[in-house]
Amino acid sequence: MKKVKSGATKRREKAAAMEKIMKYPKLTHFLKPAVPASSVLISTNNFDCDYLGTRLESDGLICDSNAKSNVSHGLICESNATINPQIFLSDDPFDWPDNVSDAQKCNVVKRGLKKIEIDFPKNSERRRFSMSYYNRKMKNGEIFERSWLIYSLKSDKVFCFCCKLFGITSSPFRKGINTWEGLSKKLKEHETCSAHLKCFEHWMTLRKGIANQATIDEQQQKLLHKEQVFWRSVLERILDITLFLSARNLAFRGSDTAIGSKSNGNFLGVFELLAKYDAVLKELLLRIQDKKTNVQYLSNDTQNELIRCLAQEIESENLSMVKKAKYYSVILDCTPDVSHKEQMSIILRSVTCTSRVGINISENFFGYLTVNDTTGKGLLDAFLNQAKKWDLNILDCRGQSYDNGANMKGKLKGVQARLLEMNPKAIYVPRANHSLNLVIFDGALSSISAISFFGVLTRLYTLFSSSPPRWEILKSSVEISVKPQSDTRWESKINCVKPLRYYLKEILEALDRLEKHAFEKKDGATATEVRFLIEYIRTWPFLLSIIIWYDVLFQINKSSKLLQSSTTSLDILASEIKATNTFLYEYRETDAHIKAQEIVKELSIEKLGDIDSGDLEMELKRFVIVVQEDKNTNLKSAYDFLNYVYKEELQETYPNLVIALRIILTSPVTVASAERSFSKLKLIKTFHRSTMNVSD
Repeated sequence: MKKVKSGATKRREKAAAMEKIMKYPKLTHFLKPAVPASSVLISTNNFDCDYLGTRLESDGLICDSNAKSNVSHGLICESNATINPQIFLSDDPFDWPDNVSDAQKCNVVKRGLKKIEIDFPKNSERRRFSMSYYNRKMKNGEIFERSWLIYSLKSDKVFCFCCKLFGITSSPFRKGINTWEGLSKKLKEHETCSAHLKCFEHWMTLRKGIANQATIDEQQQKLLHKEQVFWRSVLERILDITLFLSARNLAFRGSDTAIGSKSNGNFLGVFELLAKYDAVLKELLLRIQDKKTNVQYLSNDTQNELIRCLAQEIESENLSMVKKAKYYSVILDCTPDVSHKEQMSIILRSVTCTSRVGINISENFFGYLTVNDTTGKGLLDAFLNQAKKWDLNILDCRGQSYDNGANMKGKLKGVQARLLEMNPKAIYVPRANHSLNLVIFDGALSSISAISFFGVLTRLYTLFSSSPPRWEILKSSVEISVKPQSDTRWESKINCVKPLRYYLKEILEALDRLEKHAFEKKDGATATEVRFLIEYIRTWPFLLSIIIWYDVLFQINKSSKLLQSSTTSLDILASEIKATNTFLYEYRETDAHIKAQEIVKELSIEKLGDIDSGDLEMELKRFVIVVQEDKNTNLKSAYDFLNYVYKEELQETYPNLVIALRIILTSPVTVASAERSFSKLKLIKTFHRSTMNVSD
């Protein structure tokens, strides 16, 4: 006969059960009932939706006029919760804390659990977890997934997903199990216990609530997303302002940082200008003025950070291009800055080849290095240290070009000699355009008539430019004005000779008018100077000098411009020097042809070590036949040949020829790119910034 419990016993058991149930968290702990939008407040950045709704309505950024919110990267389960940046949990349950916050639960449930499917490791007993445990097999043969079972890679344990999040009892599956023997029995016992079932119900309820946006007011959720879009748009515009000012080398800051000030600098000035026409920046400006936000992204630190990020991205992209090309050449040049520190400019030249685009020769600027040791060893060590940071293989360097300083081009202790010791394939190419300039300079100094000729040009310019009335007399007679002479670039002296070459008659007329003007002013010295110039210009030697020097400088200037181009290759350099040499030889007025022959000899390239000479010879023979049969080709330079190979997709047929042509095109012919970078250095580092480092 079954024993019936007494009433007192039943009451005690009921009280104990109720006490146990009360320990479990209520569903309302995870789900908040829907409330009117007017009573909802998210205390974050004090953003008033009246501004967002009225001023960004055209962008769809409309919210309730009484609601407040801010940017969030996670789901908020309570309407009055403050956004916590620590709501994200790892996918591995071993990393989860014992007490998981509501926001963390929402975030994990929203992401869902990930089933690990690997070759599971064996324990000391030669046992291991199996993927078959992920499913539960019923007596009738049906298979049901254990969606709650999750495996930890870090601890080699299995956990109950819902009990780990919602459980409060010390369940083995909440702490993790790695005793694989008898695991099926333990799984069955766990999935049928009441504690697990309640946690599972909590999980399912929360998951449905998240899917239906029941854990947060729908309007608030949309508002948070709009705020994300807003701040992302703000950053895009601020980044564009940074790019605009950086590309034009304009100063960012002024004497103060106040919004609305006329001396707050270009960055804030452009921001205020765009805010007049752009809804996003206008909204940010109004928030700042109304003190609705502490976040601005307009501070000096933010500007510096954006500049650093852009510089790193550009450097990374250029390095990627150089490494993809494999071979590169280094171009270095030095100059003192306004603070009397020696700055070394680094240029890397490379060639990229693609069938779709063709051949691209690029010389990329990588920045300045402040060097204290200006000897050949010191300069090379500075570059090698930087190349090590960039992870560049110095053995892939195939060319080097520097200025004509002894510390650079020295054959024993210069940079080029020391680099050749490390890498004999790094061919040294002299500074072609500077060497060409020296040819003309030395040639002119060796001729008395040349010295006199350019001396007269200087006196002519000084005479007219010494006063505005004299300059007006010249301008009224000649379409182009006389130019001052350059002391460094002799090829640019063509600008001084050109007015005399084509407007000699008009210049003489201007001198006659100036002489009459001097007599009227009773300026005897000027009248005497003008008369001397008129008589000297009309002499046969001077007229002959005009013709000769204009033709010579025209040819030299043309060659110099070509040699300064970053896409000029060695074959074009040799051809141009040869043509210029022939032209100068015909005049027989100077010994410049000797200097040009020395340059050609100095550019001689020894046998390459990156290719097989026998294979290259065979490839050249086959390639000549292919080119001759193609009547539509007109190949004249190494660039044309390499471009033809890639356009016809023949690089696999002629690999050695491709390598040889790439190395020829990679070799630098000038340091003009490095010199051009110095013009920017003088603009960037003015005397106002003389105490700053180049990296700043």
